[in-house]
Amino acid sequence: MNKFLTLSVILLTTIPLSHAQLKGALKSAKEKTEKAVESVPSTSGSSSNSGTKPAGSINGEPAYDPESPTYRAYSIVRDEINSTKNILGDDHWNKNVEGRNEDATRYLAKAKENLTKLQNDPVESKKPYVKNLAASWDEVEATRKQKFEVYTLNKEYSEKLDQYHRFATSGWEISDKSLEPSYTGYHKFKSEFETKRPDYVKDGYVQKRFADVDNYFNVEVYKVVPELNAQVEAVIKRIHEKNSEGEESYLLSAKSYQKEFEQPLADILYNKQYLLENKTDINAVQAKLEKEKAVLDEYVSSGKCDAHRAKYHQKMVDAVRLAPKKMSNPKYEGMALAGVEKGKATRAVITSDIWLVKKNEWGLPLYKYLPVDIAVTIDGKCWLAYGQIRKDYEGGGQYGGEYFNYWGSQEEMNCANTMK
Repeated sequence: MNKFLTLSVILLTTIPLSHAQLKGALKSAKEKTEKAVESVPSTSGSSSNSGTKPAGSINGEPAYDPESPTYRAYSIVRDEINSTKNILGDDHWNKNVEGRNEDATRYLAKAKENLTKLQNDPVESKKPYVKNLAASWDEVEATRKQKFEVYTLNKEYSEKLDQYHRFATSGWEISDKSLEPSYTGYHKFKSEFETKRPDYVKDGYVQKRFADVDNYFNVEVYKVVPELNAQVEAVIKRIHEKNSEGEESYLLSAKSYQKEFEQPLADILYNKQYLLENKTDINAVQAKLEKEKAVLDEYVSSGKCDAHRAKYHQKMVDAVRLAPKKMSNPKYEGMALAGVEKGKATRAVITSDIWLVKKNEWGLPLYKYLPVDIAVTIDGKCWLAYGQIRKDYEGGGQYGGEYFNYWGSQEEMNCANTMK
């Protein structure tokens, strides 16, 4: 019997105990003795301080010997694999996946380097522990690769979702050319996400972003329809407003209204193609626009618009006259005729019978002037031009000499009316 157990029995038998107490005390003493025996170093071989099996074990691991290259290679492989297993645990891995992957890759590279040394050793390579280490390395590397691939794919899909999210919530352009900025492109992407990343798609943050984009394509995009309808209605209203002649506005301005319809129509077509899955309301707006535009297009293409504009223009030209003569002064009229800078002046009419005074913002005089209408012929067409005979204020109630200030041609007129 072990000395420790013998001493325990002697001590117990000298103390008055019940049968049950004695039985329990003997059992406790036996367990302590067995643990004490296990802690005694083996005399058959040296054991590793880190828990490795002694030399001569069934797997053939080298005995603890820090001076042995074989033991050092073995311990490095073992420790680096264990370290990698530790950081691949979710508690560590998920805190910084890219950083943990770099660490794991580095640890496994070091383990592989030393495992190769053991595999190249003629003696060690035949021992089971080397094959076990190789299998363990392969298993851990496969785990690392699989976990990082999952992370990489999740990140890829997350970044694409971010593009749609920024497009929907901030109006940013989608730069990823593999993604179509449309409701069809989004639905296709979402379906692929749900199919290929079924676990990740359940993530709360992912679901929040999907909800925002869904709201954009299901609700927000349709707010443009009443806005476009209002734009179209406004153009149509202006088209049919009556001018001073009692004619509808488009008869003279059809070409302008054609251009006014261009942007709303472009917006309608864009929204139909990319944003609006339900096209019922937007189609109604488009039909309204195209009905009016068809009238304009036919009116312009038939030449009716140009003919009407020409008739209206001639009517306006025929109505232009020089103002009635209010003062006769051959000197001033001659100054006006000589002062025309372009074309040939044929007639000058002073249209005021008194000198008018131009003052500044403080009420002080700047100059006196007589307004003058002039008939000018330029390249075979006649124009009504304006000018002034002026005298600048010199102070003390005095004005300087007269000179002509030319304003240039203003309105086309019928040459037959220049003398009227």
